[in-house]
This record gives sequence, C-alpha cells and structure tokens, in this order.
Amino acid sequence: MIRDYKTPRWGAGGARRREKFPRLARLLTILGVLLLIGGATAAMWEGYRAVLRLSYFRVAEVEVEGNLQVASRDISASLALSPEASILEVDLPALTRRVLQNPWIKEASIRRRLPLSLTVQVVERVPEAVFIADRRYLLSADGVILAGLEVDELPTLPTLRAAGQQRVVIGERILTSEMVQGLSVWRQFQMANALKGERAHEIAMAGDGSYVVNLGERMPTIRLLAQDMEGQLGRLGAALATSGQGLEWFGEVDLRFRDRVVFTPGKAGAARP
Repeated sequence: MIRDYKTPRWGAGGARRREKFPRLARLLTILGVLLLIGGATAAMWEGYRAVLRLSYFRVAEVEVEGNLQVASRDISASLALSPEASILEVDLPALTRRVLQNPWIKEASIRRRLPLSLTVQVVERVPEAVFIADRRYLLSADGVILAGLEVDELPTLPTLRAAGQQRVVIGERILTSEMVQGLSVWRQFQMANALKGERAHEIAMAGDGSYVVNLGERMPTIRLLAQDMEGQLGRLGAALATSGQGLEWFGEVDLRFRDRVVFTPGKAGAARP
C-alpha cells in the first residue's frame, strides 16, 4: 500500500522566524569585519605615530634668515619646540604665529628642510620714528610700538608726539590717519629745499589737525597742515627771501594760511636793533 504523506504547510509567521537566524549571522559577520578593519587601522595609525616619534626624526637644527634687529637665538626660542619635536609632525602655521608675536617681525614663513632642519624666513620692521605718549617708544612705519626707550636713549629719528597723553603697549598697532599724516609731514619736510638743510627734531600732532615742527635749539617751531606741503614750504622760502632773514631770527612760523606766512619774532629778532 502506498500512502501519500503531505508536507505540512507553514504559515507566513513561521517563515519569518526561520529567516531571522541567517540574517543575524550575516549582521554579526559584517560587524566582525568592521571591528577587524577598525582595529587594524588603529594599529597602523599608532605604528605610524610611533615611527614619527623616533629620535631619528627629531628636529636637529633651526636656521633663521632675513633678521637684523632680532637675534637668531631669540627667534628660534620663540618656536618653543619640545626636545622630542618631529620634523614630520610640527605644525608650521602654528610655529609661524609664534614667531609673529614678536613686534619686530612683520612677516614670517617656515619650511621643512629635510632631513632634520627647519628654515625660518623673516621680514623685520624698521623704526621709523620716536613716538611720545606716556613715555618714549620706537615706532615702525606701519604704526607698531616696537620697544620702549630710556631717557638717555636718543636715536637719530624724528620724534612724533601724540596730541594728548596716552598709554600704549609694546606690540600694539596704534596707526591712525593723523599719525600717517605726521610721518608724511616729516618725510616731506626732510626733502624740502626751502629750509636750507634744517631737519625736523620733533613733530607734534595738534588738536586742530595741524602739526607743529620743532627744529631744535635756537630755531623756531613751524605750524603747518599735512595737505599741500609743497605749497606751504614754497611760501615759507619766498617769505624768507623777501625778509632777508634766516629762520633763526624767528620764534614761531605759521604756514596754515593760503595767502600769507605769519612770523613771530624770537630772541634773535627781538634783540635786533
């Protein structure tokens, strides 16, 4: 006798239960592979970092170029490199920012010079004037306070006096339009021929926007504007030629007017018979 045995049918819920385990196995396999890859990557990274820290790659030399005002050893020290610093691992932009913290350094760039050296290229600021505020300071052309000056230090630079007393900090940029004009006044004044070689000793910024030029002992002070320097000094030269006197005869000279030059007699002029 042949009997027909039929396979019982499973419902949809049973099929889903049978499929759970193969999917879970695949998920566990994928997670395992990812963990292996992550572990291998971490191990390779740590190995790479360990190679970078080998003594062979430590920075052995720092070469400084372009410096005249700041000593090479001071620039090297400003990098603040650790003894274990690797030539392959140092952060060049961060090191550049450290160098630029010195007010004397206007521009800086750092490059690796393999195998074990760093080269620091700098462009320095140059003192343009002595700036008088709460004390005397060296001032650069771009208005940065470079250093304080002692009373007995008298560099052969023009002196720019602030309109009012103010406190400044070394490294601070204090450039204003009045200061730019003051430095321009000094440069133009030095190039003028009307004064027959007289040089400005001090330029003070006045409250009304004009400038007072001090020519030194036994010479007058000259008040002028930053605009039309050539015209003002030309009128001064013509007025001196007409008067037949030299500047030493006057105490003050005012050039702020378009149609005249105002002279105030000085000691020499007052003593003249």
